[in-house]
Amino acid sequence: MPFIAVNISNNFDANNGTRYATQDAADARAREILTQFPTAQVFTAQVTKDYSAKVTVTAKDPEEVVVEPAAE
Repeated sequence: MPFIAVNISNNFDANNGTRYATQDAADARAREILTQFPTAQVFTAQVTKDYSAKVTVTAKDPEEVVVEPAAE
């Protein structure tokens, strides 16, 4: 199973999703991140499942509102 190295100090880091074939490769990447950014918080993890979902969006015209005359 693949491994990842995640820089939780920077959730926008595109490399957070990079997969490595071995734990050693992910560990090396984590250490590289810490070399570049010594105050970063980094972890490695093993990817055990991938999830995805689909969303269907539909649109339709609304029903006409019928205005009834006011009772007198």
